[in-house]
Amino acid sequence: MYDLVVRGDLVLPDRVLAGGFLAVRDGIIGALGAGDAPEAAETVDASGRLIFPGVIDGQVHAGSCEGIAGLGDASVAAAAGGVTTIVDMPFDDPLPVNSVELLQAKVETLERIARVDVALYGAPKKGAGTEGIAALADAGVCAFKVSTYEYHPVRFPGYDMGELYELFPAIRDTGLSVAFHNEDAAIVRRLTQRFLDERRNTPESHGAGRPAVAEVVANAAVFEIARVTGVRCHIVHSSLARGIEQAKRYREEGVRATAETCVQYLVFEEGQVLTMGARLKQNPPIRPAHEREALWEKVVADEVDFVSSDHVAWPLSRKSSPEFSENGSGVPGLETLFAALYTGMVTERGLAPSRVAALLSERPARHFGLYPRKGALTPGADADFAIVAPAPWTFDGAGMASQVKWSPYDGMTFGARVTSTYVRGTPVYAAGAVIGAPGTGTFIRPV
Repeated sequence: MYDLVVRGDLVLPDRVLAGGFLAVRDGIIGALGAGDAPEAAETVDASGRLIFPGVIDGQVHAGSCEGIAGLGDASVAAAAGGVTTIVDMPFDDPLPVNSVELLQAKVETLERIARVDVALYGAPKKGAGTEGIAALADAGVCAFKVSTYEYHPVRFPGYDMGELYELFPAIRDTGLSVAFHNEDAAIVRRLTQRFLDERRNTPESHGAGRPAVAEVVANAAVFEIARVTGVRCHIVHSSLARGIEQAKRYREEGVRATAETCVQYLVFEEGQVLTMGARLKQNPPIRPAHEREALWEKVVADEVDFVSSDHVAWPLSRKSSPEFSENGSGVPGLETLFAALYTGMVTERGLAPSRVAALLSERPARHFGLYPRKGALTPGADADFAIVAPAPWTFDGAGMASQVKWSPYDGMTFGARVTSTYVRGTPVYAAGAVIGAPGTGTFIRPV
């Protein structure tokens, strides 16, 4: 006797099993198949709908605005978007997660307020060498994050190449990956200052001040250090097909290099930044249309490791300054990640739903050491899944589940819609409302 059986079209790693069933006991997938389903205390008929493994968003900045408390609202947005596990970045306001004490404080808070599961990045302590890296790994972080560009000396520090050369062997010894924000600081600072001196503080100058070459140079420098240190090294957001090519080339040479992109680089192009202004401000910036199409070619060719949202839920007050540089970078993306990528891959390009599941579920799960507990509809895995209606609908930013009621995706037509989200067999989103209670989510360590 199972607790729950869900009937529908199961999105498996290699195919869609039409008319299948998923059986859950004690929050774990106990069985799946076609034909007659086993008995259960509750049966959900999702016939004609797709049942996807829960999305794992590998890049979320829940703490950039509110601090750790931001995980509460981020988990609401996640539930509404079919995201069952958030991988949250360490650069919280006011302090980054660079010690076991700060990690434990974050874990204690998230287990009170989160509605979906949460895995956590850690950060090396700026100016302290390798201090605390092994302890953070032992305490359960799933990866480490560094940046080649400094946004804040404490909260979001930059690390020069000498520091990375020192840090990478210690991170290598943990077995975890190190992800890096990939913009060359010298190029960006020089160009940005030039535009500011010329009183050009606009959407156009923002993109011009962070040219493609700044990404390419940062990628090459960091991957070369990864080559000699042996660390697993990951581009956290490539806005360029060239960045995906770099990771592939370094892998072919024996470097443990990977790269993700973010869905907004696949949806938007530079001209739209001129229309939307700071609402579409990103770092690295949104690129021209030809770069977007080149990046899509990499997705279609299956050369992208996974796709994330780079979610930051800035209030509009942080996106409204006429001085472009004073606005926050990043957009709310948890509620639209799945729908936007499904639309681009399945609706518009005819790729299989299993390809979407690979980029949003299985591959991030494997990357962060969460597989096989997370990432696929398989017996023994957590019963994390989303029920999806494959039909067109229009996204309305004003109706978002999040407290932030704006989105650059407002008014877009998507090809599929999440109708229900389950975390470990518990419904957290259904019938257009988040129903998971605070504390439903838990801290997830690498397995």
